[in-house]
Amino acid sequence: MRIPLLCDDLAPAGHPLLWQCRDEPLPMLPGFVPVALQSGTAALAAAIWLARLSRPEVTLPQVILPGYGCPDLVAAARFAGVEPLLVDIGADDPGYELQALQAALSTRVVAVVAVNFLGIAERLKQLRECLTVHGCNAVLIEDDAQWFPEVTQESARGDLVCTSFGRGKPVSLLGGGLLWVDSAHTALIDRLPITAALEPGRSLRLKVALINALLRPRLYGLINRNPLFSLGQTHFKPLHELRELDVRRRQLLPANIAAHLTRSREIENKLSNLLSKIPGLIDLPTEAGERSGRLLRYPLLCRDRAQRDRLWAAMNAAGLGATAMYQSVLPDVDGVGAVQVAGPLSGARRFADRLLTLPVHAAVTDRHLQRVADLLQLERASPE
Repeated sequence: MRIPLLCDDLAPAGHPLLWQCRDEPLPMLPGFVPVALQSGTAALAAAIWLARLSRPEVTLPQVILPGYGCPDLVAAARFAGVEPLLVDIGADDPGYELQALQAALSTRVVAVVAVNFLGIAERLKQLRECLTVHGCNAVLIEDDAQWFPEVTQESARGDLVCTSFGRGKPVSLLGGGLLWVDSAHTALIDRLPITAALEPGRSLRLKVALINALLRPRLYGLINRNPLFSLGQTHFKPLHELRELDVRRRQLLPANIAAHLTRSREIENKLSNLLSKIPGLIDLPTEAGERSGRLLRYPLLCRDRAQRDRLWAAMNAAGLGATAMYQSVLPDVDGVGAVQVAGPLSGARRFADRLLTLPVHAAVTDRHLQRVADLLQLERASPE
């Protein structure tokens, strides 16, 4: 088998991790108490656990999750002992389909997870109003695993807010997560089954050096085009425990947050301008308007799955770092198994079929953007 060599491929996401250690307090959100854990999945699981503890009268609790998303959503719910209930999203929007959400609400629902999708926020104010109108005493959990909360930004907040520091996240420590707990739930924090951290020792610094090196297009291309590796595939991985975040990652966190919040958004702006000249595609950040913040990747929706797959293949062949994200609704993800679903998830299926994302990190150059434009124009000119 011949393995292509010397291919300059863009990674789908990721910025170099800074090795600068500082002994500083955990980042704060006004009115919230931070809890640092070993992963973003653990942070979400802790949030759902707190929601369950806050409703002891519910014997068979449920948590509402979007029908399209990372399978770690389901893993977090199951660890917390709460049944996941999947609800549809919009065919042209990553947020909940509000009528489907309203129909799914019941006295069993102890939490609704509102996912920030690649930097496009859920409509938290509308979700809270929906819960209030229907008399549902559920906790609203803001899942920012694909976005880091910018505390200077004026926006609605969930009752509980979590984020992730995993590989490829906006702020990456190659592991770790943070849960911010509001005053109504802080008394329950001591009831979370959190064990002591496992310190990474010298292995973390070696992993950081390796991942930073692989962000270079030439080295990433060697891995990306090697058939012995399977990058970017979506699988279900169960969560087995909650652990404290290790000391070394706590020390690395301040410098990496600061670096993230000062990064240029020039590539995002250039892609927005480029996509405005290509009719027939839905530019999700532009359509989202004020809901769109700093992006992890640039998401767009194609006409149908066939067009998405053509563009995805062409961009991958050109090493442009395009992805189709999860590619299917959560019930169809390998390993998720039987899960409660509210309705056919028709919007989520159509969204999954058409989604294509483009990288926005510092390795993207004008040459890459011109190649993206050329491929989009070529697809536009081709017969359907």
